[in-house]
Amino acid sequence: MTSKTPDTSQDTSQFPADRIYRGGPILTMNDAQPQVEALAIRGKRILAVGTWEELQGLVGRDTEVVDLAGRTLMPGFIDAHGHLMGWILYWGTPDLAPPPAGTIQTIPDIAEALRKYIQEKAIPEGTLVLANGYDDSLLEERRHPIREELDAVSSKHPICIVHTSAHLAVFNSMLLDRVGYVGEDSAPEGGIIQVDENGRPTGVVEEEAVNAFHALLPQEPNLAELLKTLKEVQQRYASLGITTVEDGITGKSSVDLLLLAASLRVLFLDVLLFPKWTEADAIDAIPHLPREGYVGHLKVGGVKITQDGSPQGKTAFLEKPYHKPPPGKDPTYRGQPILPQAELDAEVDKAFEKGRQLHIHCNGDAAADMMLTSIARATEKFGPADRRPVMVHAQTVREDQLDQMKALGIIPTFFVAHTFYWGDWHRDETLGRERAERISPLRSATNRGMRYTIHNDSPVVPPDIMPLVWSAVARTTRSEQELGPEQRATPLEALKAVTAWAAYQNFEEREKGTLEPDKLADLVVLSGNPLTTPTEDLRDLYVVETVKGGTTVYLRDPEIPTSAGRSLSSHTRGAPFLAFLPRHTCC
Repeated sequence: MTSKTPDTSQDTSQFPADRIYRGGPILTMNDAQPQVEALAIRGKRILAVGTWEELQGLVGRDTEVVDLAGRTLMPGFIDAHGHLMGWILYWGTPDLAPPPAGTIQTIPDIAEALRKYIQEKAIPEGTLVLANGYDDSLLEERRHPIREELDAVSSKHPICIVHTSAHLAVFNSMLLDRVGYVGEDSAPEGGIIQVDENGRPTGVVEEEAVNAFHALLPQEPNLAELLKTLKEVQQRYASLGITTVEDGITGKSSVDLLLLAASLRVLFLDVLLFPKWTEADAIDAIPHLPREGYVGHLKVGGVKITQDGSPQGKTAFLEKPYHKPPPGKDPTYRGQPILPQAELDAEVDKAFEKGRQLHIHCNGDAAADMMLTSIARATEKFGPADRRPVMVHAQTVREDQLDQMKALGIIPTFFVAHTFYWGDWHRDETLGRERAERISPLRSATNRGMRYTIHNDSPVVPPDIMPLVWSAVARTTRSEQELGPEQRATPLEALKAVTAWAAYQNFEEREKGTLEPDKLADLVVLSGNPLTTPTEDLRDLYVVETVKGGTTVYLRDPEIPTSAGRSLSSHTRGAPFLAFLPRHTCC
């Protein structure tokens, strides 16, 4: 694939390229020059783009010329919203995800996975057993497990299984007793404990009530294992073409760990953090935080606020009731907000005053209304500015809300993978057909001239970018039915949403997102051209090489089958979960 080229160029002694790519489509994501024949790198940056004839003058004695052999080069992918530290928390614990991300299909499958884990790891009695990724909407039983089903696994271990959204969990009886959950009145502020007709906890807990398991986690971190795991997780992201990774709701302890990792040069992908609003002041007090630029590949962004829950978990805050309310809820049930309007207003004001970018999690349109009210109010109070607030997920935003978002400069980052993973569930259970057809309304945003991004919210679903792009373009459910085809993106739009527009969302458009001279050489080589590949084959394109700042950080082994490596599973890893790593709250 590569070769050393003799120095036959003219006057390259002062400015030769370190590497030149040619021999395949080079998609720049730059509208002024959408496709070129060759790209040259020197150091960490792009030296030039253009025709091969134009760039031959940059070939020096030591220049590496890479023949793409028909493969496609484009900007490195940007994780527009995800939870890097969520992988660290659950690495080494059972993965309860359904296919295609995992293998769990029934509640007995969950029980068997937990029993196997306890036996193989020889978990001592009284030690917390933690697992994540179960999804009631995709289990054959179409319900959450209950405490008795976890008690049957073990009555001598406290057990917590966390929902794929991380907005819910199920505790067994021992864990309920240990944390003092004896009825719905014992829930912490912002949390819910589900109970049966006798007022006895079923084991299912919601939102802030989930966090109680943290008290049973090991308190002493094994830093060597954590740093090793951090390298492994980054390598997996790199294998998917991702060069900038987000941790979308970061606690102070995670910031401390990542600052240490940056100082020890453990990070080789750019990691962008958004502190959780409840810990933002404590994080601000840390000296020498890298906010203006990356230091050791780490940068701290603005503030993340979670304003509602999960639509597939039926905890998102909707304007109109759920199509089928959860068991025990009346027909008017429409979820609930995390913060009342006055508290949200105060947090938004604080961010505006400090000049912090806001990322606000709003799945339901009622939560989106609350965000719009707060942003409009704060904009009037503090005056207009280029703040680029981000509405995270924006699943059910209405047409009138998109108009307001554009006027206020709010960028939606859409969790469009929902069309595949939970599209059938939303149509039949949570939203009904009319609202489900409009989840992640990409075309409506494009028609208004809005820039948007798309994301996987990993570890909710694997962080694989090409299946995400396919979801945006195909809008096809698990049952292979179209879901809102009028809201489809074009392949180019979907690719911009994970490159150029994602860089813009992060205020990094001068450094990343397009292939232009002087920008960082963050690149990905794909097995085929996503602009010409048939829609049904988009998700099967794979990454051949990933380059971060001019350095190859992933090169695919040609012996690996093209279907390998689609999921990021934590089954085989051994790093311990730790109390100081916060639970991610996604959807």
